[in-house]
Amino acid sequence: MELLSSHIANQRRAKVLAHVRGDVLELGCGTGRLYRECRGAVGRYVGIDVSKHAVEEAQRTFPDAQFLRRDIDHEALGFENEFDIVLMVAMIEHIFNQGFVLQQSFRALRPGGSVVLTTPTPFGNDIVHRIGARIGLFHSGAMDDHIVIYNKLRLGNAAREFGFTLAEHQRFQLGCNQLAVLQKPGGAATA
Repeated sequence: MELLSSHIANQRRAKVLAHVRGDVLELGCGTGRLYRECRGAVGRYVGIDVSKHAVEEAQRTFPDAQFLRRDIDHEALGFENEFDIVLMVAMIEHIFNQGFVLQQSFRALRPGGSVVLTTPTPFGNDIVHRIGARIGLFHSGAMDDHIVIYNKLRLGNAAREFGFTLAEHQRFQLGCNQLAVLQKPGGAATA
């Protein structure tokens, strides 16, 4: 049934789109749905996903962008100071090697660039999603794949540990989800 999953995903993308500018690297891009919505606002766009099928479909659909298959838990992204924004929409909680992903994101960003991510709050994951999945409002399997659930303090600590500052944090969807902007020090990123 999953009555609300699509609506929630649309709201997450809307939160992220307000931050999209310049050259963008999206981790966990799937079939490129976010690119479809932001393509007029970006310069260069590179999407990365672990699914070969999703990457192939995205590249066919959007030949003006670049899509790469990588297991970001283990494979280096291979970018150095090339992007203004790294996007992780409802993705970081599914990654085992989160420190590696944050290190790779830091390397990929230009000075002043930002990681923009969404992730469930402990309240949203542990209470609301669990109950909603049982009654068919949300996809039941997604929560089982969550490795780490962040709160604001944990996001701030992770940001500092990998050289970022937590430049922005806000909860949305009645406190069930959160947006965080982790900024790399340096001059303003070019748009």
